[in-house]
Amino acid sequence: MSEITIDADILQQLIKQATTKENKKRQEGSYQLYGNGKARLYYMLNRVPYRTTVEAKNDEEAESKLAIFVDEVKKGAFINTNYTFSEFAQIWLDEKVRPNAAAKCVKKYIGALNNRILPYLGNIKLKDLTKRKLENYFNEIKNTKTNYTNRKENATVKPDTVRKWKSIIHACLEYAVDCELLYKNPCDKIKITFTNTTDEKTIKELVKQKREKINPYNLSEFKDVCSILEKEFLNYYYAKNISNEKKLRECGRRFLILLDLKTGMRRSELFGLCRDDLLIIESIFDVNKSRHYESSIGKITKYPKTDSSIRRKSLPKSILKYLELYYELLDNVNYENPYIFDYLSIDGTCSWFDKWQDKNNIRNIRFHDLRHTHATILLALGVDVKTISERLGHADIQTTLNIYADVLKELDRASAEKIDKL
Repeated sequence: MSEITIDADILQQLIKQATTKENKKRQEGSYQLYGNGKARLYYMLNRVPYRTTVEAKNDEEAESKLAIFVDEVKKGAFINTNYTFSEFAQIWLDEKVRPNAAAKCVKKYIGALNNRILPYLGNIKLKDLTKRKLENYFNEIKNTKTNYTNRKENATVKPDTVRKWKSIIHACLEYAVDCELLYKNPCDKIKITFTNTTDEKTIKELVKQKREKINPYNLSEFKDVCSILEKEFLNYYYAKNISNEKKLRECGRRFLILLDLKTGMRRSELFGLCRDDLLIIESIFDVNKSRHYESSIGKITKYPKTDSSIRRKSLPKSILKYLELYYELLDNVNYENPYIFDYLSIDGTCSWFDKWQDKNNIRNIRFHDLRHTHATILLALGVDVKTISERLGHADIQTTLNIYADVLKELDRASAEKIDKL
């Protein structure tokens, strides 16, 4: 039998091939070289396939990048999608926003996305949208001008507006995290600062926001306003030269303001009230729905703002007399609508309140500051924050503490002064 001889170079090549095959068996995942300087990587984790294309000229580069790829998948750092931010924003709007938000809110989101967000970020893929890129975007956008077509001059966008754009981006990316398309939200730790701005209008706006976070009546103003409202209510109620319809409208506006001052309800909660929600004998107000106006639909009823907004709380006895008279007015005009303030315009009531304050030489506050007035008066009277938080329907006591932090500091200072007088 003749002896078989193998060329040394061929033997070395066979050994290398055998070694490579053995390494591939031990290595997790697989790859395919395309021959054009690229390779396709594959890996299966928990029955979910992951794949990507990378630059790789040979087996060594492909194996090295495969190992990195497998490690990223295991850590949850690999994003298994090629969605651009624009594409996913549409998914977020359709699946998350539209089923849960009012049409007015959806319209605002779409406007912000189309005009201020997508032109900058739309073509970037989710997996490439880093914290650094977002910070560059915010640094640029906060110095841009408004783009109103009907104004001669456009000012720098307001800081609060930029923060709203950030909240839209954050919410969209948070949904991507929920869908397991992102490992973490790159917008999480981004802070937008305006302390280095040199634009005078922006500086004035920032100072205004800081000083006017809440703008409630003080105790003296509260008493004066309640007194005027009650007097005008009775004057209209007993007037003989006006129709019952006008009596209802004029008394209703004043009763609505009075009710807000003495309960702290949100505007939408006030307009969602029915007779069963304001009980005279039990002295109870029951918040269980909210009422809103949308231009394309009209008035609609919705679930309260949060679960904690659903509450049954005591009515002050001082308002029960006016509640009883108000119900009589509703009966006099055969009012059949279940919502006791539905004949009033929701937005129009705010405009009327502005004019009413000016007419009576009262310091002008926003309609929403009536709610803040209720809370600050209770704080001044020594009511504990937990009780106030529940009365307002806040989700937790921290919300109350954050909103009324300045008021609490002032009360603390006043208490220290009282000790000094002992």
